[in-house]
Amino acid sequence: MAQVKPEIKVEDSKQMGDIDEFEEDNDLQIPNGGQAWLLKVSEDMWKTWNEIHKSTPDGESITLGHLRVFHEMQDGKRKIQIRLVDSIPQQVSIPKMYNLDLKSDAYNNTVIFSEKDLPGHNSSTRPNRPPPGQRPGGINKFDRYNNQQPRKPGSYRTAIPKQTALAPKVVNEADMHPVEDKSSLDHFAKTYQAALQGGKKTQIVTDARLKHPGADNESFKFGTLSSKVGAGNRKKPVKEKAVRMEKGALLDALKNCFKEYTYWSLKTLRQRLRQPEAYIKETLDDIATLMRQGDFVQTYKLKPEYRALLEEEGEEFSGVKEESAVAKMETTDEGTGDEMDEDEEFEDVKME
Repeated sequence: MAQVKPEIKVEDSKQMGDIDEFEEDNDLQIPNGGQAWLLKVSEDMWKTWNEIHKSTPDGESITLGHLRVFHEMQDGKRKIQIRLVDSIPQQVSIPKMYNLDLKSDAYNNTVIFSEKDLPGHNSSTRPNRPPPGQRPGGINKFDRYNNQQPRKPGSYRTAIPKQTALAPKVVNEADMHPVEDKSSLDHFAKTYQAALQGGKKTQIVTDARLKHPGADNESFKFGTLSSKVGAGNRKKPVKEKAVRMEKGALLDALKNCFKEYTYWSLKTLRQRLRQPEAYIKETLDDIATLMRQGDFVQTYKLKPEYRALLEEEGEEFSGVKEESAVAKMETTDEGTGDEMDEDEEFEDVKME
């Protein structure tokens, strides 16, 4: 018996333009030529430019400053400067002129790229789900011990697809240093005064009459709360404690230290000033720079603008030694182990 072959329906081919219309644009955007500069800026400038970037609409370019390259050579290097524009309000409080210390003038595989979410993939946009304040009540996913139950397999958030764009290749890398002019000195003086004020203040209340809970009991004594029998009656040796300096006094003490030696480590400053190491480091970040390479690595050196400000005030730095201050050797109560007891008796041993 002959079988009838079913007829195959041939569908019309779709245009490629209709298919590409629904595909996501996940292609990597590559710039058409051009070169970029990679600059190492200060924290104040980074915060200022970040604020400008947040307030600028997407896709709009803004001129922050102008780059100037001088033809004459100085010490075998070409002088390069950046001058910031005065029309941007966020840049009013920072120095306007900067010198560039060129570190590299050739491409060395440094790549800069940016990412942004594709439109229509916002995780918080769910039209069929009511806002958190309008959700109906129900059983919370907590056990009887008020612990959150583990998430079921497969109940995870879908990653939002990104659109990646490459910046032009980085050819020049440089460090930015402010020119020692009136604007930079005024900015540093303002930062210095803000550091003197400090963010937190302690108020000592002398008129309040306070009493420790349980002090009415005659058997209660401070220092007797211990898990060991008789531990509260033992007298601990009194350790010598130093009084915490004020911010201004600590800055003056650090200034005097840098008049003796150019480079200081945290350990040496802690031994000299007898202040907490975290407190010294917090103050040093405002007036000194941490050396991360060279012969004096992990030591601090005065910032050039702060030293110039002190010299204008009449401070002398002519007798400063261009070396690092040496820390004293710290020993324990038991000694270093090299000492011998004078009362210890020795026995002569005959070697055969």
